[in-house]
Amino acid sequence: MSVTARQLESFRAYLAEFGLASGSVDIYCHHVKRAYDKGSPIDRLKSRLAPKTKRLARAALRHWADHTEDNKLRLAVNKLRLPAPRRRAAKVPLARAILMDVRQEILDTFNAPMRSVLRLMSDRGFRDGDVLRLQRTEVMSALKRGKLVYEAKGGRFLEFTVLRTFKPWLEELAHYPKWGRVDELLCPRSKSSRARRAAAARKVQRALEQIGETLEIDGLHPHQLRRTYCVEYLRAQKGDNEALMKLAQHMQWANMQTAMEYVDHLRGAELDTIAETLFDKD
Repeated sequence: MSVTARQLESFRAYLAEFGLASGSVDIYCHHVKRAYDKGSPIDRLKSRLAPKTKRLARAALRHWADHTEDNKLRLAVNKLRLPAPRRRAAKVPLARAILMDVRQEILDTFNAPMRSVLRLMSDRGFRDGDVLRLQRTEVMSALKRGKLVYEAKGGRFLEFTVLRTFKPWLEELAHYPKWGRVDELLCPRSKSSRARRAAAARKVQRALEQIGETLEIDGLHPHQLRRTYCVEYLRAQKGDNEALMKLAQHMQWANMQTAMEYVDHLRGAELDTIAETLFDKD
């Protein structure tokens, strides 16, 4: 059994109405098509795919089952148990001094547009995926109005004030003519939007790995820049009772639980400092 183009278009409309971002819609449609190309969609979930890929495929098939009202498929997908995902890198922020070295290394190593992408991540804590999805119209509007409005992960529209800390990197991107999204600047020759997004994300990862090798930072990855930015934002507000609320608002998080994760990093550093002085002589 195969999935027709008309069925996929109907599925696309369903996912868009459900609230998924365009990139997620493309990925889900890809996984549904691949699953049925195999003959049985459940067989694909039982094959030797990477854990993260299996989870994406399962999520896609769950939506497909709901869309097509296929109760048999829904039960089979829900019954299947997948192994726990393995995190490639630990959720550990960089020390402030190391962050400053990384920011300088970005300037010394890369030209625009890669430099602009990496500095937007390090200087404002943007997700790499959100930066790569930025549209030229959004960047131009931000420089004109002083507000950057874009569609982020999960289809949420976020609005950030354009600060002097990251305005130069938006201006660098705006300097380039004839592009639609930032990932086009990194991978202009990709044949499809999906391939371009994946290739651009890999380029960003490789750029950070290159910096990590130069500065001897093991496992430097995109989200580490975002996590470090958030921890430094909290550190700058030490003693402020509303620091956590301010961080959540600054990052436009939907709930406070996300902000709470960053408290542990600061608290852990303070506890380690206390432990180091336990046996100091008076």
